Amino acid sequence: MKSTIVVANLTVVVLLAAGAWASTETVLYSFTGGSDGGNPQYGTLARDSSGNLVGTTEFGGGGTGCGGLGCGTVFELMPNSDGSWNETVLYTFQGTGDGAYPTAGVVLDPGGNIYGTTNSINKYDCGTVFRLSGSTLTTLHSFHCGGNEGYGLFGGVIRDKSGNLYGTAYAGGKTNNGIAYEISSSGSFRVIHTFCLVAGCRDGANPYSPLVIDKEGDLLGTTGYGGHGSCNCGTVFKLLKSGSKWKETVLRSFDGSDGAVPEFASLTLGTVKSGSKELVAIFGVTTVGGSGTGANGTVFEMIKARTGYKLTVLHSFPSTSGDGYTPYGTLTYLKGKLFGTTIYGGSGFYGTVFELEHTKSGWKETVVNSFCAGGWPCSDGDLPFSGMIADSSGDLYGTTSQGGGVGFQGLVYKLTP
Repeated sequence: MKSTIVVANLTVVVLLAAGAWASTETVLYSFTGGSDGGNPQYGTLARDSSGNLVGTTEFGGGGTGCGGLGCGTVFELMPNSDGSWNETVLYTFQGTGDGAYPTAGVVLDPGGNIYGTTNSINKYDCGTVFRLSGSTLTTLHSFHCGGNEGYGLFGGVIRDKSGNLYGTAYAGGKTNNGIAYEISSSGSFRVIHTFCLVAGCRDGANPYSPLVIDKEGDLLGTTGYGGHGSCNCGTVFKLLKSGSKWKETVLRSFDGSDGAVPEFASLTLGTVKSGSKELVAIFGVTTVGGSGTGANGTVFEMIKARTGYKLTVLHSFPSTSGDGYTPYGTLTYLKGKLFGTTIYGGSGFYGTVFELEHTKSGWKETVVNSFCAGGWPCSDGDLPFSGMIADSSGDLYGTTSQGGGVGFQGLVYKLTP
């Protein structure tokens, strides 16, 4: 089923400090919760070579097997020459064997095929990995609810240059604390790591976030819980491939003061300068923990040192003075700056977009957009669970889970910081 809808843009100019500068938020599309979908959740949008945006909605679409809420959609937004955008529903989930409730984002291959995950209502009721080619959806794997397989596919999948897919499930597996898995280019599924196999879950437990691939082909990710010590605050881990096997190494166990519970955001790889050298840096967020009033999440940086990885907290969110708090979205590394989202805080309380810039005195955080600053019903969106994707001009694109026009079912926005 396909539907195409054209919408006019809503532009909101946010002024940040008198006489300083302004960011411009433009609403590209507001979901209605009907056949067009509703409530995009944790997944960052994908952008193809033509500038079209592809994403998922958890609900809406009109699927028959989901109790009237709709089983979710895969959608595409295409820009027009006049600045408006067309929304096209590429696929509507039915919940009758094809999966339902896609909460994560999607990835694209060079041929334009779309890969993603659903969370429930299928043959085994524990989620699927799918490939969408045109309007044809192929289920690459349906997860069993018992045994060694996992469930809770909040992180979606990533794709390597050979066409293999990798992802995580936050629960299930032998220990019921989640797994990391691989689907080979030939379609073979296997579990490559089961979490909490080590006493006390020192190897981590419950991975919510997507994985990332470094230049060596190793996989990096986070777990929401587990780790060394008594905090149970989560980990940063690496999976290294040796032959046909994968070995997990914990790079960091959070202790609360440096953050805790990294959930839906993936790690972001970038570089930092140290004298004349450029060092690879791992950036990420935690949803709680940190220092100062409230301890409502952190942005952190990890750089490899002789004795492991050194973690530095770049910002702790205090939930005071108009700052945001509880960052859920994946960071965007753009021209040496970091951009991210929080689901709460800001002048409108319903979330922010923030910027972190490195200065001589350290990293400085600035709120560049506050959602719902004009008050309910939040026509500019609220609850931005997802991160953002940048184009070549430095404009950022993201989604909010709620707010917007009719039905307040979320929206897609463009931000010019």
